Amino acid sequence: MEILQGDNSEGGKSRVSKEFANLMSKVEKYRGRHVVAVEDEIVVVKDEKGLKDALKRLEEKYPGRIPLITFIPEEEVMIL
Repeated sequence: MEILQGDNSEGGKSRVSKEFANLMSKVEKYRGRHVVAVEDEIVVVKDEKGLKDALKRLEEKYPGRIPLITFIPEEEVMIL
C-alpha cells in the first residue's frame, strides 16, 4: 500500500510506502541502527544472521510484502 504524502516538484502527489511513513514517524527511536520494516512492524537487526532471521519471519507473517531495509544515521546528514 502506498500513501500519498505532500506535493512533489512537478505539482503532483509523491508516493511514500506505508513502511517508510511509519519508520519516519519513529525515526528518533531507531537512530544509529539497521532496521527492517513491513507494514507497521519495525525490527532492529544487528548482523547478517539477524537480518536473515528477520526477513524469514516477516516474509512468513506478511506474504507478498516487500520489506524496507535501511540504516538510520545518528544525525541528519547535510550535503552541501
